[in-house]
Amino acid sequence: MALKLFYRKIPQSPGVYFFKDNRGKTLYIGKAANLHARLRSRILPKKTKSISWEVLNSEVEALIREAELIKKYRPKYNILMRDDKQYFYVGFTREKYPKIFITHQRKEKADYIGSFIEGGALRSVLKTLRQAFPYCTCRKSHKRLCLNARIGRCLGFCCLQDENQQIFSRLTLPRSSGGSDASQKSANFRFYKKNIRAVKQILSGKNRSLTKAFKKEMCRLSDAKKYEDAGKIRDQIYALEKIFEHRGVIKHDLPAEFSKALRVLESILGVSGINRIEAYDIANIQGKFAYGSMVVFANGKIDKDSYRIFKIKTVKKSDDPAMIKEVLLRRLKHREWPYPQVILIDGGRAQLNAAGLEIRNLKLDIKIIALTKNKKHIGDHVFIQNHREPISLNQLPEPLKNFILHLNNEAHKFAINHYRRLHRKSLLTTKFTPH
Repeated sequence: MALKLFYRKIPQSPGVYFFKDNRGKTLYIGKAANLHARLRSRILPKKTKSISWEVLNSEVEALIREAELIKKYRPKYNILMRDDKQYFYVGFTREKYPKIFITHQRKEKADYIGSFIEGGALRSVLKTLRQAFPYCTCRKSHKRLCLNARIGRCLGFCCLQDENQQIFSRLTLPRSSGGSDASQKSANFRFYKKNIRAVKQILSGKNRSLTKAFKKEMCRLSDAKKYEDAGKIRDQIYALEKIFEHRGVIKHDLPAEFSKALRVLESILGVSGINRIEAYDIANIQGKFAYGSMVVFANGKIDKDSYRIFKIKTVKKSDDPAMIKEVLLRRLKHREWPYPQVILIDGGRAQLNAAGLEIRNLKLDIKIIALTKNKKHIGDHVFIQNHREPISLNQLPEPLKNFILHLNNEAHKFAINHYRRLHRKSLLTTKFTPH
């Protein structure tokens, strides 16, 4: 097969790739955010006679799979992996509240997962996981709540001196059923250990079984009308899905790509001069405690001062299209806020149609895009107003794809953060109020 035709077969997806000799022995294993781009630019090791690949859902899966395969096959040309001082392990200390760290060398008094090649990618993944599964990194106990606890990356009680633990744990976790300080302390301990186990499972490639267990637990809590606890599980499920279905976890230089993304978007939508885009998301538990978020990209940058939260008032059951409709109707009544040229909503055709109806009723010239996960196809899709068929996100140029994912993730994060602030006691106050 001609090399040009061969390269056309390579998918533009995350995954791992293999270089093999004439006997089928693996010479080199690598990972890529985009297999097509990586293999077109890759210099082949000597004796390479064949190239193959394995498509995965995300860079995170590729990172974990690469480590697993290199450890198993020990390929000749993975030179970094032949020197124990050059690759990375994730360590878990064996203390009461285990710490998580990255190291080159395994030592006693800790458990390890690895090995991994890219330290920077690994740190980025752990940083993202820590947002969904907070754990402690403080070296010593202290009297006051640490900064990480204030921003949601530490549970607070785990690094406080004993006499202060119960005071602050009441502000970060719901009270246990027993109500006593002893039972609360036990509940805190179990909650922390659960987060550590989750991180271990994810880094060991067991994210699917973890997600399945979480969904079962969320349904149990929801049936018991423990909506706040179910909400926390739902947030963790959503975080896992985002980590393992998108490329946005291992950070790209998105701001530098904004202008490229806008040029492509203008071409697809047939408009020019886009200078404001608004992205919307809904956060709720089976219709309970529902909020809609609005995030704004304006004048070439993310405009956090223009972010807004809407408390859903008219929809009493789980109906995302109806909630989107309510949020847009109320937002568009604010004529003092500049209208966008483009609106991005989280959802599918139903959400797109609901949003489009409000835009038409007000006779506004605003283009609408809906981002949805469609597991019958490969990857996510976008529905565009007045386009009959959805477009695979993987078919979009990389700058626009990353830009859409970035805005969608920003809208979800803003909605979830506000939801958390309102439904648990917190040391922080928010300057954002429902409109």
